[in-house]
Amino acid sequence: MAELPALALDIGMKRIGVAVCDSLGLACRGVRCLYRNDRIWPQQVQQLACKYGSRSLVIGLPRNMDGSEGKQADDCRQAARELAAYCPLPQYFQDERLSTWTARERLFAQGLNEKKVRERLDQTAAAVILEDFIATLRRHGH
Repeated sequence: MAELPALALDIGMKRIGVAVCDSLGLACRGVRCLYRNDRIWPQQVQQLACKYGSRSLVIGLPRNMDGSEGKQADDCRQAARELAAYCPLPQYFQDERLSTWTARERLFAQGLNEKKVRERLDQTAAAVILEDFIATLRRHGH
């Protein structure tokens, strides 16, 4: 079972959105966007996990709409293996289908313009992934 608080990652080919939740899993919020081309991104994740007292990592797993996994899921799993060398926290994968769409809708509903939405999209998508993960835990009685 995943331990909270958790740090969530929305790992894309270029950017990594980062979100955190409190120890009860009641509030999730995006905190940062990291860049995959920055070779120290795994160390940055470890630093953020320490900063927020995270006890586990929730990684958004990109699946196709039919539930199958493709190239992006393979890339995500490879990034998770790379991260494990720097951050020994337990990792949990969460289906991230529609998380970016949900994040975009949420940000526009807050009245943000396109530029601000783009700036916050990845970290907000990570928060959506974390919210979905916590909801799944609760549905299964954890």
